Amino acid sequence: MKKLQLLWVALYCTLSMGQERPSPYTAVESFFAAFHAKDSTGMQQLISPKARLMRSTLKNGQPTVQKNDINRFIRSVATRKDIPTWEERLGKPSIQQHLNLATVWVPFRFYLDDTLSHCGYNAFTLSWNGQQWTILLLIDTGTKDCDSL
Repeated sequence: MKKLQLLWVALYCTLSMGQERPSPYTAVESFFAAFHAKDSTGMQQLISPKARLMRSTLKNGQPTVQKNDINRFIRSVATRKDIPTWEERLGKPSIQQHLNLATVWVPFRFYLDDTLSHCGYNAFTLSWNGQQWTILLLIDTGTKDCDSL
């Protein structure tokens, strides 16, 4: 009986250690699903407590990086009015991953009531916490020149 129990424990440990983690992109997709649903809890669950939100743009022709308050961003998303409808459409992602670190680079187009507002790229840095991918950094670009994207 003990041998059978040990065999089951060994089998369980082997199977659980061999489980594949989901793609880091699943966290990005879940983040935007929560974003579109105005679900602050859903967004917050995907973000590390140490996460940063930034935007890289050109201001007067000069490169600039602006840090934003991620909690204020989440509140503004969750409390926005229903009209206009916000929709961020993502393009094909580029994903890099090693051990518990990943990056996701993905083009986007942002619409207000089906009217293109701006576009650019999102760059996510994520870490695996043992249970899920969490967002450490979200930085994006934003431009009105969307013909090249």
